[in-house]
This record gives sequence, structure tokens and C-alpha cells, in this order.
Amino acid sequence: MKKLVIFDFDGTLVDTITDVAICFNGALAACGQPGHSLKAFDNFVGGNLETVVSRMLPPAAKEDAKIIDQVKTAYRERYLASDKPNTKPYLGIMEMIAMVQSAGAKLAVHTNKGQQLTDALVAKLFPDVPFCAVVGYDDTRPSKPDPDGVIRICQAAHCTLDEAIYVGDGKTDLDTAANAGIPCVLAAWGQTKPEDITDPRVAFCAYTVAEATSWIRGELT
Repeated sequence: MKKLVIFDFDGTLVDTITDVAICFNGALAACGQPGHSLKAFDNFVGGNLETVVSRMLPPAAKEDAKIIDQVKTAYRERYLASDKPNTKPYLGIMEMIAMVQSAGAKLAVHTNKGQQLTDALVAKLFPDVPFCAVVGYDDTRPSKPDPDGVIRICQAAHCTLDEAIYVGDGKTDLDTAANAGIPCVLAAWGQTKPEDITDPRVAFCAYTVAEATSWIRGELT
């Protein structure tokens, strides 16, 4: 029986893509780089910030560390200052969280979003949810897909890896769960790519939050 559910943040718990895209397009423009449509960002996100920025740059700039750093800095400034008016939990997420709580299991967040930003958004969007741990990006420790964050969360929850489930919407989440040796529910309502759905490491592919809730309930009881 599982006792801990670890959630990715962007594209899994929370729909952040519109505000992310707006801030990235502003950063790209400020750095003299072309912008992109909202839909294009589905293919850019996933992984650490350097990887995300590289994906959205023109071929001649993809490996230019100076340009990547400029865009990163401009994006962070804009995203931190933004009110993020379009950012909200996906439909059904609060019910999923309530189900996990009612089953007596613990909840946690694991993301490559910066720790300060993650803490602020969790406090704003989930003020009454008792997450046992919220682990975001911090340059003093390894980021996803390294299993370090999962191990830290399990320690905070006083659970073993065998008692944990991971829920995320992309390859980085599948890699993270695989590296930690725990099952991963693919949240295909987020920025999931077709190749992620057919990845053999997917324990269960949920196209809706309701489907994920049902499957996870079975693992907790």
C-alpha cells in the first residue's frame, strides 16, 4: 500500500503555461530573440531552465551560454514580478488532494521551478493543503531528474521509496521516478508529448485528473 504521493507542479497540479509563455516571450523580445505562439511552449517546457531556454532559441543561439543566461535572467525577473493571473490548479485537483488526504496518505511537491517561486505559489494556490515537503530548484542540490529530491521528500514524510508514487506530465518526471525506483502516473492533461504516453515506464497514463484520482485511490487502499 502506498503512503506518499509526490506531485510535479507545472502541468500536473497547476496550469501555468499561459503565464510562463507570456513571461518568456517578453524575455525573448528584451534579448532580441523571436517569440513563439502559446501552443509552441508545450514543446519547450520540461527539464531545467537552461534546457527550456535552449529549446526556444533559434539554431544559431541554442548553444550560446551568454544568450541563454540573458534570457534566463530576463524571464526570472518578469515571472517573479508577474501576478500570474492565468495560473490556477487544474479542474479536479482539489478533489484529488482531498481523496489522498482522506486515505491517510501524505502529499508532496517536487519541481524544477525555483524554490522561492514554488513556495509562494503553493502558499497562494493551496493555502490549506498540508504538504509534507515542497522541493523546488535550488542550486545547492541536484535538480530533476536526479532522485535527490524524491529521497529528501521520503525522508521528510518518514516513508520508504517503496511507499511512494510520483505524478507528473512529462519525460523529466518519468526519468525522475525511474531514477528513484518508484512508479509514475503520467498526467496527460498537462504538457505531455506523444512519446511520453508510449514510454514503457508509465505505470498508468491518466488523460484526466479524475482518471488519475481513481487509479491512485486503488494504490492507497
